[in-house]
Amino acid sequence: MKKIEDYSDGETISVEEFYHLIGEEPPALPVRPRPRKHEEADFQRQVQDMARIHGWLDWHVLKSKGMRAGFPDLLLLRPPELIWVELKSAKGKVTPAQTEMHEMLRECGQKVYVWYPDDWNEIEEILK
Repeated sequence: MKKIEDYSDGETISVEEFYHLIGEEPPALPVRPRPRKHEEADFQRQVQDMARIHGWLDWHVLKSKGMRAGFPDLLLLRPPELIWVELKSAKGKVTPAQTEMHEMLRECGQKVYVWYPDDWNEIEEILK
């Protein structure tokens, strides 16, 4: 192993070599934070807060046991309006069961929206 005086100006050395030369242990690498597991739940809370500010009542099924697959995440009500909302994370996809349910609701004359976090301007406009 080389000594400090063996390196010329501008020579590149590895991190391990550097710490060996100065007689110290390299610091532990920082732990990358894990991706948020509840991105969609956070988004839902933001939508619900915005809806409440604008006078909407919101309804969300807390436990989906017994619910038909594809049922939208939120029902928002502000007479005379009623809208159904499916919320997705930035990379979320609408499932075939959700598409089928959305189509059935629309056939019943209902408004159904699929919102992503990037849709915030549209969301705010609809909820005003």
